[in-house]
Amino acid sequence: MHVSVRTLSRAFASTAEPVGAHIRRRRLEEARQEWTAGHAVSEVAARRQFADSSHFVRAFRQRYGQTPAQYFRSLG
Repeated sequence: MHVSVRTLSRAFASTAEPVGAHIRRRRLEEARQEWTAGHAVSEVAARRQFADSSHFVRAFRQRYGQTPAQYFRSLG
């Protein structure tokens, strides 16, 4: 983004979401979109810089309240 950490922190000071939470949320949203488009969980996890697929599954469950497989099944 080519800005200092302090500038970024100040920009987020007026929002309810800290910088780190925003980044995690965006990574999970992008990963969810890729995964539901047919990419493998391990591929999506690596592309979105999760340590491994189990880390992605845990973060996904924490954010969306269900595992990626449960989410996919709920789409019908």
